[in-house]
Amino acid sequence: MADSWRSSGDLVNVNAPNECQELLAGEIERVLRSDDPRGRPHELLAVISVTGVSDEHIEELAGLPGAAAHLAVALALRSVSLRAVTHEGELVMVERAQVDGCDRIATRMLELGVTGELATFAADLRREVEASREWTWGYRGMPALVLLIGLSGLLVVLGGANSSVLVLAAGGVLGAALLYAFVVRQRKQRWEWLSDEVTPLLSRVGK
Repeated sequence: MADSWRSSGDLVNVNAPNECQELLAGEIERVLRSDDPRGRPHELLAVISVTGVSDEHIEELAGLPGAAAHLAVALALRSVSLRAVTHEGELVMVERAQVDGCDRIATRMLELGVTGELATFAADLRREVEASREWTWGYRGMPALVLLIGLSGLLVVLGGANSSVLVLAAGGVLGAALLYAFVVRQRKQRWEWLSDEVTPLLSRVGK
């Protein structure tokens, strides 16, 4: 799998679901142990620890006073459930919505002023998002496209040499179309290349 651009923090691998779940379970326990058990933030986080996190939980926590720690943990959990999981047990972003969603989550966590392992988690998630958005060139099918572009260039040369407007125009139009196809087909963001590669091998799509 092409994952050389991925990073992991010193304390947690943001792409390992089991490691993330273990870290966040510990954070949930820490937060629940230190706050008021009668408060709504405590109640919501306790529910999340059992049933999983939803966007509705996050929206409600965001509107509650004194719930920054609860919200940070819920956001981190949401980044885990949002991403897909490969059969090899790796969290990946293979859709634009996943990349954009993780970007918003990382930004919000950092705005909350998280510290320790949650800060590492948020920073690593942000780096994953940035890496996923990098534009890169692919090589599959490139030789054939380059050959066709070269042939269209040859048509232009022949048309000019023989004063054939028709051949010259055909070569120019074909070359322009092939060059456009070359750029569209061969230049994509990393998450798109990853999607092409691992989508048939996912054990969970993400939601």
